[in-house]
Amino acid sequence: MSITPLSLDSLTTVPLASRGIDSDGKDFGAPYKAGSGLENFLCSLPNLGCARDLFRLRDAIITAFRHKHAIILACGGHVLDSGLGPLICRLIEQKLVTGIALTGAALEQDVEIAMTGRTISAAEHELNHGRYCFTEETGHLINDAINFGSTENLGIGQSVGKHLLESELSHLDHSIVATAFRFGVPVSVHPAIGADAFCIHPMAHGESLGAAGMQDFKLLAAMMTACNEGVLINAASGVMMPRVLLQAVDAARNVGSHINRLTTAVIDPAASTSAITNVVSRLSHPDGHGYWLSGPDEIILPLLFASVVEALGDEIL
Repeated sequence: MSITPLSLDSLTTVPLASRGIDSDGKDFGAPYKAGSGLENFLCSLPNLGCARDLFRLRDAIITAFRHKHAIILACGGHVLDSGLGPLICRLIEQKLVTGIALTGAALEQDVEIAMTGRTISAAEHELNHGRYCFTEETGHLINDAINFGSTENLGIGQSVGKHLLESELSHLDHSIVATAFRFGVPVSVHPAIGADAFCIHPMAHGESLGAAGMQDFKLLAAMMTACNEGVLINAASGVMMPRVLLQAVDAARNVGSHINRLTTAVIDPAASTSAITNVVSRLSHPDGHGYWLSGPDEIILPLLFASVVEALGDEIL
């Protein structure tokens, strides 16, 4: 079958002036002048795309801080693996973060940093010997804390934070969980039994893990009740935290809490559809704003909060 190429002689065009304007010159980026400081660097960024969303999220955090609304940071393990623990500890001290939610992987990384001052990963060849996932000291400390804390009806975050401070480890100044406990900032931990190694450590007890994990979900739901006009950021967790956050907000609203004008954000270059749908779209519904900052958390988080600190100046500690 032969096909005659389509003639474009009668194609209709439209004038450029009829098109909508996406941006103009004031939104464009500008060259950065060496030595001119962070404020001028931020001003040199284009007010478009991810940079524009970063500025909008910055403004939401500043507004929440000034009006004493909640600023919740939820983290997957990569945030700790990227060396951002000391930054988040400082944000807790400055009251720029009022609540923390961690995956089980993030808790493991935080505890290992408190113990060694380093991030640690297993060698691939250990898979052949069944030793890839199991670290003695990490699982021992976490489960010892959970097993004791559950007898006092404590959640995982509070149990481990208390245990870390009592242990007097050498690198507690880099531990998010220890710092949050010291400053009275709530930390909830949401483990996945079978996926998080400390849950299958010989010292792990299902009844303690279950009780403490449920207590932390209730704690997170309580944090959500204070999120009216607040900010909720999910960094580097594509599956676990987005669903847990959605369930926590749903539970809080179900029992009568009003959570409106919530600003949400996902910071993850490879964010899952679940993260974008649940955090960016659903949690900001109906009258809030949601953003996906599609850059690496080890760059976006420091840049975001540096811009917040720069804008607030002497208003923070």
